[in-house]
Amino acid sequence: MTRTPPARQPGWGKGQRSLKGEVLDVAGAAEFLGGTLDFIRSRVSRGLLPHRRWGGRIVFLRSELEKFLVETLPGVNLEQARANIEARKQ
Repeated sequence: MTRTPPARQPGWGKGQRSLKGEVLDVAGAAEFLGGTLDFIRSRVSRGLLPHRRWGGRIVFLRSELEKFLVETLPGVNLEQARANIEARKQ
């Protein structure tokens, strides 16, 4: 006897995954850093972004990404980086 998973409900699996905003998926990290999904995935594959593997998924800790921005971008502080991200959204 084979079991089938329940039918996917409308709206399930949509949007970025987060754990109270502290754990981000690739889409959440892309939005946070102001890049594309391909940009984030390429940086992960080259080991240039701090990330974790969780159940086969790539996840990011928001605190590590903020620290990464501050420590690896000389001359740009966290507030300036956030302002740049907001400016890109407009």
